Amino acid sequence: MKFLVGTYTKKDSEGIYLVEDDKVTLYQRLFNPTYITVQEGYLFTLARGGIEIYQDSNLIYEDHSEAHSPTHIFFEPTLQMIFTANYHVGQISTYKFEGTLTKKVQTIIYPTGSHPHQCVYDANLQLLLIPDLGLDTIFTYKIDENLKLQSYKDLTLHKGVGPRHLIVSDKGNVYCLTEHSHEIYFYNKDLEFVKKYQTVDRQTAGIASAAIRMTRDQKHLYISNRGYDSITHFLINEDGTLKQKRIYPSQGKHPRDFNISLDESHIVVGNMHSNNVAIFSRDETTGDLKFIKTLPVPEPSCIIFIS
Repeated sequence: MKFLVGTYTKKDSEGIYLVEDDKVTLYQRLFNPTYITVQEGYLFTLARGGIEIYQDSNLIYEDHSEAHSPTHIFFEPTLQMIFTANYHVGQISTYKFEGTLTKKVQTIIYPTGSHPHQCVYDANLQLLLIPDLGLDTIFTYKIDENLKLQSYKDLTLHKGVGPRHLIVSDKGNVYCLTEHSHEIYFYNKDLEFVKKYQTVDRQTAGIASAAIRMTRDQKHLYISNRGYDSITHFLINEDGTLKQKRIYPSQGKHPRDFNISLDESHIVVGNMHSNNVAIFSRDETTGDLKFIKTLPVPEPSCIIFIS
């Protein structure tokens, strides 16, 4: 099992860490690589207040032109495009990926109060989806032949819930996790609201849901909850509705991100405030988790498995 950990570098962290066979080493020395993704041999990362792209540990492209560092970065191989969401300044940006010749295509600035937290392109829906935590809206876009975004349909959630991250199933069902109300908003493939679900069975102040992941068989959904420091496991029914199965302690404080291993036999949770990653084994049939161990990693904010 081999994975990278993106981190904040506010205290002891020095960048991106590699965890392999329980050994933790510094993989790339960077300032604030808070979110990363690895695709087609390239490392796409937030760093030094902007975005950077590496190939074989060599920097091949960087853009630090925005007023504040983005929050999320996403690479879509079918389009060879990069998308970033900038929570701090309320905007998203798109790039055409061409290695060292990568260039920014477009920036969309949202109204005052906007805090876009994620950008996800779904190839089945052929839509870019942007959960905006500040405006309580999921913005969706088509992409035209010139790679420009064309507004498609805005999904308005209840005021104050704070949509943070979402995931789309193979059937086109959209599951959006809210930070403030710690709920999952379920939309069908026509982007029609169906139902919402609580991620924890209480309303204690300070709970803030963070990350959402789905298994390849589309039968299990997992959520991380900060403040309640836990992972919630949902079963996905055939019609896309959810049933909460169990809540597991995250074995640390502030589980900002987690991920499922490539063979789906484990889940790793990054507990940012306790400076550790927690490793769980996972039953691939039932989805049940079993805590194994924690490893020290400073300020983890993103978990990405690599082969």
